[in-house]
Amino acid sequence: MTAAYKGDYQELVDEISELLGAPATLESRTFELIAFGAYDSEGDLDPSALDPVRTRSILTRRSTAAVRRWFEGFGITRATGPVRIPPTPEAGVYRGRICLPVRHRGVVLGYVWLLDDDPGPSEQQLAAAMLVTGRIGALLADEAQHGADLT
Repeated sequence: MTAAYKGDYQELVDEISELLGAPATLESRTFELIAFGAYDSEGDLDPSALDPVRTRSILTRRSTAAVRRWFEGFGITRATGPVRIPPTPEAGVYRGRICLPVRHRGVVLGYVWLLDDDPGPSEQQLAAAMLVTGRIGALLADEAQHGADLT
């Protein structure tokens, strides 16, 4: 990823975090971290916000192949809209996730991940966030076309 795009990705991830009121992360289609939103909490940090899968993804800037296969098992590579993934503590996922597939011209280029809460974002909020993922997809496609490393 080039510096020319890095700020754009961060701004768009922050926009999604603000729209949905939840910290978001952006990963490439190979699950390499591109940007992540700050966890905005007035009180103590909720330990479930940093479960093993999320912590590893942020600290190592990528997810393991096993984590990737597990999430792909929920159909995220084929999805055109938000996919809800339930909490699965035995897989290291203590809180549910919402995956927003990032596509450009029908091709998945990445994923925006959010922690899912009850009641979670409304359909209108998710629709607004999906519009932002379209802008992210256009940036990823433009960067790929110009030969930049997206990792």
